[in-house]
Amino acid sequence: MARAAAQTFVDDDEGYLAWQAAHPDLYVINAERSLNPNNLVLHRATCRTISGTPTRGSQWTGPYVKICGSQSDLDEYPTARPCRICLADDR
Repeated sequence: MARAAAQTFVDDDEGYLAWQAAHPDLYVINAERSLNPNNLVLHRATCRTISGTPTRGSQWTGPYVKICGSQSDLDEYPTARPCRICLADDR
């Protein structure tokens, strides 16, 4: 069964958190709203820095955009650097 293409969440914490709960084995790119290619970070969906309670502010998808999917879905963002916490061992 083929997976759906990447999903993007903007100003939709409820949708983002529901996606995250349903796809703990997939990945999330955390991006500035401008989608600045120099500031994209790839995380596992379960990374503590992008799940649970926001550490800054009260929203996950207010100041940032979440682009979610499989690694192959996110290949169109080649400048995304791996998270130093959840993907440190994958380098």
